[in-house]
Amino acid sequence: MYHAIVRRNLRKSFAEVNRGNYPAIVRQFTPAAEHWFSGAHALGGGRRDNERIQQWYDRLAALLPDLRFELTKVSAKGWPWDTVAFVEWVDHLTDREGNHYSNQGVHVIRIAWGKITELHIYCDTALLASVLDTLAAQGVTEASAPPVGDPGPFRAAAAPAA
Repeated sequence: MYHAIVRRNLRKSFAEVNRGNYPAIVRQFTPAAEHWFSGAHALGGGRRDNERIQQWYDRLAALLPDLRFELTKVSAKGWPWDTVAFVEWVDHLTDREGNHYSNQGVHVIRIAWGKITELHIYCDTALLASVLDTLAAQGVTEASAPPVGDPGPFRAAAAPAA
């Protein structure tokens, strides 16, 4: 029963994202949660406090205002004090000229007593970087901004080769 509740809450959370209600998402994190997105781009890197996590979601909203997720699989395992959940998804969005894009990926989420302690997001980062390059060319300056928080292990990958 517990895992069914976790899966239902995750579906509700993605419905909030689809509505653009990012404050509802940030409220689900513990104060010292880890939020990490793979890749060397404006959405990449890691954050370890709710202020930076909110800044990341603010950037997400500015970059991809019509982002919508279609969930393909939601699973959860573990105890209430240490639950690991996986959400597989396909997303849909448009750039400023109306071109449509879609990516696929997975969220790996660790939950303790109903609060998110870790969120790791994996997707086709080359595709996302390409979309962000397109947005930058369309005048969206944040699309080429450095990551919010620590760029993580992708810092060297973001620097041009000498």
